[in-house]
Amino acid sequence: MFLNKIFILILITFLVGCGFQPLYSVSDDFLQQTAEIEIEPIAGEGGYYSDLYLRNKLNPKQIFADKKYRLKVVLQEPVYTNQNIRSDNFASLVNMSVRASYKLTNIKNNQVLIDSFVSTSGLFNIISEPYSTVVAQEKLYQNLIQTLSDDIAQHILSYFKGMTSESKTISD
Repeated sequence: MFLNKIFILILITFLVGCGFQPLYSVSDDFLQQTAEIEIEPIAGEGGYYSDLYLRNKLNPKQIFADKKYRLKVVLQEPVYTNQNIRSDNFASLVNMSVRASYKLTNIKNNQVLIDSFVSTSGLFNIISEPYSTVVAQEKLYQNLIQTLSDDIAQHILSYFKGMTSESKTISD
């Protein structure tokens, strides 16, 4: 028991000494930098939701700043796959997959900083009430769009968190 307490104390000392800082602890300078991201309008059915989620994650305090970076997100149409086929050859469970590609560029020199994609999927039930099935499908789509947007925002926040002073001068 005594050794466990000593081990934890040593671990905490190393974490504090190494400069460890959680991703979620952000300074005003960091928020100012992420406020400099211009999000291009996102087309598609979930574009409004994705745009809203990204703005709330990347600029939570709604700071006005000159835009230095441009984020372009392209949502693809959802892909549906029947998962559970009943004995009467009708599906009772459907998998919805959604994919988005995104690119973060420096506006000044048009340098691509991040070029990647994210994807996610989820299931919804097909039941005898058509309205309930449509509501379940729409709710799942909104949840998947939120998950994609969160993943995009976390990648961008991690990128800015991990930038060294050398890479800042290259991208500015």
